[in-house]
Amino acid sequence: MTASGGLLGRAARAVWKGDGAWAAVARGVLLAPAALYRGAVEVRNAAYDAGLLRSRSLPVPSVGVGNLTVGGTGKTPLARHLAAELARRGCRVGILLRGYGGDEAQEYRQALPEAIVVADPDRHRGAAAAIAAGADVLVLDDCLQRRDVRPDVTLAAVAAESASGPRWPLPAGPWREGLEALRRADAVVVTRKSAAPGAAALLAGSLAGRTRGGVGLVAELFPAHLLPLSGGEPAPLEGLRGKQVVALCGIGAPDAFAAQLRAAGAQGVELLAYGDHHAYTPADVAAARAAAGAGGMVVTTGKDAVKLRGLWPVGAPSCWVAPLEVRVADGSGYLARTLDTVAAARTNLQTATATPPARRV
Repeated sequence: MTASGGLLGRAARAVWKGDGAWAAVARGVLLAPAALYRGAVEVRNAAYDAGLLRSRSLPVPSVGVGNLTVGGTGKTPLARHLAAELARRGCRVGILLRGYGGDEAQEYRQALPEAIVVADPDRHRGAAAAIAAGADVLVLDDCLQRRDVRPDVTLAAVAAESASGPRWPLPAGPWREGLEALRRADAVVVTRKSAAPGAAALLAGSLAGRTRGGVGLVAELFPAHLLPLSGGEPAPLEGLRGKQVVALCGIGAPDAFAAQLRAAGAQGVELLAYGDHHAYTPADVAAARAAAGAGGMVVTTGKDAVKLRGLWPVGAPSCWVAPLEVRVADGSGYLARTLDTVAAARTNLQTATATPPARRV
């Protein structure tokens, strides 16, 4: 059973993923604006390629993560993983966001309290603010279409669950750009939540040649444990086994979240899915609690938790959070070497006596 809320999110999912006559008609109606959108993107890219529009590097070493579709690729968990790995290498990490929605900034601050998080649609201004606050490396969340900035390393995230099928451009489908945009990435990272490992690896191999670095990696996104929404010690994921679960989320790929909870052993999962970046209300919380009933569990994502925490009634049955962990299959060592090089470039900048030339790490 699936319940949906948020008019725009519900309509978009119905059009983009529906296989009935109504969805086909809706996509047909949207083909004209989709063609205009694609044309505008191509003209803009041509202007950057010709040097008519300026693309600037950043003052400190940087890694960017982008995607080709609207939501659901695991871009933010991947960027958070990179930031944590750079922090582990001794870097003071600044995380730059476009400032949309606000939930992602809160999620970063809670997951990486040592990082400097700046949400600003002007990435150069955001970089200056992060550097002024002490950042010596930068991680950019959502950068593939932001061609006014040029990270030293760009990774493109592609979800294994949504890469097949027609690639309708916005608004007829969720695709911001086609696969040709991978030429601006150093590597492609195929993320998987419910897709088989072998299928994800095949996709990564087929897309690697489209990138300028010729590299394809696979990153598994998985919930490793459960956390009480109100705070406290983590509980094992096995607590879902045999339980009736309400999957409460406002993310780009709600079906994949529900599939992960089923794979963890939940006996029945009712998906209560809202639009991406949904602003929750007390009525939404009441609906989730009613759907769970007396014996069920409400489970949400880390992204949604930052907005639900202040709304969940004290004393009500607990809501659980299933934050995503990232495990990168990197047999070649590409990602580790790249992050080592970024960290070393930051050290070189600190000891340099003059401004270095533009870097390529």
